[in-house]
Amino acid sequence: MSIDSVETFLTILQRMQVLNAQEAQDVARELGPHFTDPHDLAHYLTEIGWLTAYQVRLLFSDRWEELKIGPYHILDRLGEGGVSEVFKAWDNAKGRIVALKVLHQHLSNRSAAVRELQREQLAVMRLSHPNIIRIFDANHIGDVSYFAMEFIEGIDLEGYVRRCGPLPIEEACEYVRQVAQGLEFAHQVGLVHRDIKPANLFLAIPGGLREGETLTARRAAETMVKILDWGLARVRPDALPLSPPDSGWHGKMNPADVDLDTEKGMLIGTADYIAPEQARDPCLVDIRSDIYSLGCTLYYLLAGLPPFQGGSLMQKLLQHQEAERPNLRQVRPEVPEELAAIVQRMMARQPEERYAIPLLVSAALRPFTPAAKRPGSSPMIARPKKPSTAAINISAIRARTRDA
Repeated sequence: MSIDSVETFLTILQRMQVLNAQEAQDVARELGPHFTDPHDLAHYLTEIGWLTAYQVRLLFSDRWEELKIGPYHILDRLGEGGVSEVFKAWDNAKGRIVALKVLHQHLSNRSAAVRELQREQLAVMRLSHPNIIRIFDANHIGDVSYFAMEFIEGIDLEGYVRRCGPLPIEEACEYVRQVAQGLEFAHQVGLVHRDIKPANLFLAIPGGLREGETLTARRAAETMVKILDWGLARVRPDALPLSPPDSGWHGKMNPADVDLDTEKGMLIGTADYIAPEQARDPCLVDIRSDIYSLGCTLYYLLAGLPPFQGGSLMQKLLQHQEAERPNLRQVRPEVPEELAAIVQRMMARQPEERYAIPLLVSAALRPFTPAAKRPGSSPMIARPKKPSTAAINISAIRARTRDA
């Protein structure tokens, strides 16, 4: 159904439950006489926060059926990865904004892609920690597979450094200390992330970050860092199978038993941050591989670039395997020797030379973090209430109509 009139426009909004019956009637009664072009009405509803620009694009490109997935109304598109897209969505059942991760349609029949999405969902549902993204729901509807996570305003640490440059020492250490706390919890339930890097660490900043804005050390201590993207997570063989009771997926699944053969010889992880043993065999890793990647991440936060600068993928992998560990003080002389030594130990070539568990990393970094305490809970972002019909400025519309 193409939108060729205001009546058709309102019918589609009601059918997709973007507006309920009463809201559609109110808009038709109060705004209908002043708008004859559905595009103009859509623009006005965007101005007052009833629609988003992304929703309007879908509506007028005859893709309005994509506005709804299960109980979720799509508000905006946040980004995409190799197997999925992420949307900002409104949870009608719970009355909250979520981040909705949806498997690419063309991959819905590929078992490996479905397993990766399922593995991430099951891994995160096993975790409940302030520094790990929370998941609320997962399901299949037709050929659409999705799961809903908490929605957080902010920026990932890779983007933050690209925007602001190398971080102050206290700020960088505070963020990595928080990540270590999240990894410690994951370690306790037998999970290895296998793709720790700045792009997968999200800095929660209520209200977002203004252009060119940086965080002071005090504010950094009050900011929560969340570990994202558990699609490559692996479970120790001795850990219990993942089977959350209300996951929406059927049956049990243990990522330790998934794709062991197909992962042989594959590069699982990111070349700039991958541990040497993980590059050799992604199936035989433990939490010390994540500690190595976290050390590379801390180097990046303080230096503004990854530790190894090989031009090709193979050169980077060889440097992780064979090169001397770079000394932070050569690119950032004000870094204390003790902190440079911590980074060197985290990035040791041999796993047994690194910190054994993330808890020890957190303790080692604590002296370099701000003294202020972090809040006990992460910020929650609520959807602003729609204005009532009474709040619609009919006089302004009439004046604008007369002026036109």
